[in-house]
Amino acid sequence: MKENPKLAEEYRAEWAKYDLSLKELQRAEDGGDYSRLEPLLLSVETARLNYNAARDRLAAGMLGVDLDALPPVAEDYRIRGTAQLLWELSGKPQGTEEFDWLRAERIVRNAGAETGHA
Repeated sequence: MKENPKLAEEYRAEWAKYDLSLKELQRAEDGGDYSRLEPLLLSVETARLNYNAARDRLAAGMLGVDLDALPPVAEDYRIRGTAQLLWELSGKPQGTEEFDWLRAERIVRNAGAETGHA
C-alpha cells in the first residue's frame, strides 16, 4: 500500500472542513440558536459528502480499488439519519416525523446536488 500525497492532503483538508461544520452546528445547538439548524445541517451534510469522497479516493488509491465498482450508500439511509438528528436537536417533539423526514430529504438532496455526490 502506498499513500498518494495529493490524495492524503485532500483528505486532511476535507476532514478539517467537516470538523469545522460540526463544531458550528454544536455551537448553534448549545446556544439554542435553532433557527440556524437547517442551514448548518446542510453545511454538515455537504462537508460530510466531500470528506467521505476524499476518504474513499485515498483508500481506493492506497488499495488499488476501482471506486466505480462499489455500490453507493442508499439515500434513504442518509435521510433517515438526518431526520433523526433534526428530531433530536429539536428536543424530540412528538408528531413531527413527516416534517423531519421532509426537511432531511431536502438537506440530503441539496447537499448531494451541491457536491455532485447525489
